[in-house]
Amino acid sequence: MEKSSSKKGGPSKEKGAASKPPAKPTGKTSRLGPPHLVAIGLAVVAVLVLWLLLSGDDGDSGEAESTQAAAPAVQVVSESDLLGAMKGVGYPVYWAGPRTGVEYEVSRPEEGQTFVRYLPKGEEAGSEKPFLTVGSYQQPDALASIRELGQKPGAILVKVAGGGAGYADGAEATSAYLAFPGVETQVEVYDPHPGRALGLIRSGAIVPVS
Repeated sequence: MEKSSSKKGGPSKEKGAASKPPAKPTGKTSRLGPPHLVAIGLAVVAVLVLWLLLSGDDGDSGEAESTQAAAPAVQVVSESDLLGAMKGVGYPVYWAGPRTGVEYEVSRPEEGQTFVRYLPKGEEAGSEKPFLTVGSYQQPDALASIRELGQKPGAILVKVAGGGAGYADGAEATSAYLAFPGVETQVEVYDPHPGRALGLIRSGAIVPVS
């Protein structure tokens, strides 16, 4: 898949997208002090010990909960489970619509990047074989970036329904890019067949997962 050079992924004009004992006492004191002060001191020590124990438990519990809540880096899901796999992403994620004979490999290699790959049934997750993939990159001003890049010599800039714009480096490019007004997501469509990625963008096949 052609890698982009913006901070989050996708194309950009310039390169800015797949990880952390208490000190021992030096001697004995000569007296413990009046009984009521001793009692207060012992109570304070008990409270501190209890607080430390509880703090340690909370930390472990919180770490366990965070680990349990973390989504898998790569997962293969059916069409019916695809929307659920997007839970907590925080920005719109796009795909090329349903297809027969495939499962959907969802991966998040970095924060702000989500890929949906059309994995033929029987293929292992993480396979290095090239398949249709739609990448969604969280990026402010994504549409303005696409329109500007579309002005490069040899580039192709196309209008898309809904006020969006698509861009590719040329007619035979295997990756093409897409953005819509008011949406802080830049979309990359990759297809190993030259020119097909831009064709999918032109056809309106690239839509949000919903």
